[in-house]
Amino acid sequence: MPTTYYFSFTRGGGSTGSIVNNHIPLDPLLGGAIVVTKTTPLINVKRGELVPYTITATNTLASRLVNINLTDRMPPGFKYRQGSGALNNVRTEPEVSGRILTWRNLTFEPGEKKTFLLILMPGTGVGEGEYTNEAWALNSVANSPVSNLATATVRIVPDPVFDCPDIIGKVFDDKNANGYQDEGEPGIANVRIATVRGLIITTDAEGRFHVPCPEIPNPDRGSNFILKLDERTLPTGYRVTTENPLVSRITRGKMIKMNFGATVHRVIRIDVSDAAFVPNETRLLDTWKVKIDALQDQLKERPSVVRIAYRGGADPGDLALKRIRAIREQIESAWKKENGRYPLYFEEEVVTSR
Repeated sequence: MPTTYYFSFTRGGGSTGSIVNNHIPLDPLLGGAIVVTKTTPLINVKRGELVPYTITATNTLASRLVNINLTDRMPPGFKYRQGSGALNNVRTEPEVSGRILTWRNLTFEPGEKKTFLLILMPGTGVGEGEYTNEAWALNSVANSPVSNLATATVRIVPDPVFDCPDIIGKVFDDKNANGYQDEGEPGIANVRIATVRGLIITTDAEGRFHVPCPEIPNPDRGSNFILKLDERTLPTGYRVTTENPLVSRITRGKMIKMNFGATVHRVIRIDVSDAAFVPNETRLLDTWKVKIDALQDQLKERPSVVRIAYRGGADPGDLALKRIRAIREQIESAWKKENGRYPLYFEEEVVTSR
C-alpha cells in the first residue's frame, strides 16, 4: 500500500493537534551519478598561448537528472577566452565569476553525455611549472557534488623569444694579444668550448659559435653564465689572450656576446742558477738584474711567454721556488711600468741535478 503524504493543509475550527507521520520523500544527493572527464591536447604551453579544454559529463543512471550545474575552476593566472564556450558544439557561454566557470540548470536524460568546450589563456604573470584545471557537476538545489573531480594539467614553459637568452661569440687569432678582435684578425676553427652543464660547442670555419637558450635566467635579476675554452683544442703553439673561463650576466630575451682570443706566443726562456743570486737569498746580483730589466725590449716586439728554468743543484726546493717568484715579480713590475700591451704569461721549471 503506497504511503500518502501532503504538501499543504487547511486548519480551522480551533484545532491544536500536531501533524505527525506525514513523511515527504526527498531525492537522494546522487553522489557519483555523473562521470566527468577533462582533457587538453597540449602539454607544454607558453604564456599568452590559447589552451583548449574538453569536458565530458555522462549520466550513469537510468533516471533523469535536473538542476545540474557543470563547474570549471581555472588555474591561478589563467583567463577565459570570451566566446569560446560551447555545449554539444553549440555556442553556449558559461557564467564567469573569478576563476569559476559555470553552465547552470542543465538536464541530463538517462545515459546522456554532454560535451563542453572552452579555451583558456595563461597570463603574462604566470610562472613556469604545472597548472591543473578542475571540473565537476553540482546539484544546484542541494549545492552538493554529484560527480567525480576531473582534472587536466599543462606545463608552462619558457618562450623562446621573450624568455630565452642567446649566446654568440667567436674564437679569434688575437695577433696583437690585446684581448679584442681587431681588423684583420681571423677566427680559429674547430675549437671546443664548454658550459658548466657539460654542453660542448665547436667553432665553425670562421671561428664562430652560438648557444641558443643555454638556460633560463632569474626573471628579476638575471643569472651568471660561464663558458670555458678547451685550450687543448687550439692549434699548436696558441695560447689564450683573454679571460678563460668567461663570465657574463644573462637576462631573459637578450643576446650576449662572448669572445675568446688566442695567438701564437714566442717563448723567451730564462735559464738561471744559484750563481745569479746573493747566497741564500732571493735577491739577484746586480749583473743579472740588469739583464732581466733588458728583457722588456724583447717582450715589446711580439706576444711572448716567459719560461723561467731554475737549475737548483742542491738548493732547497722552497728557496728555488722563492727565487723563481722573485724573478717573476721583477719582470711583471717592469712590464706594468711599460703599460704592458698584452697579458704576460709565465711558465716555471725547476731542474734538479743528480
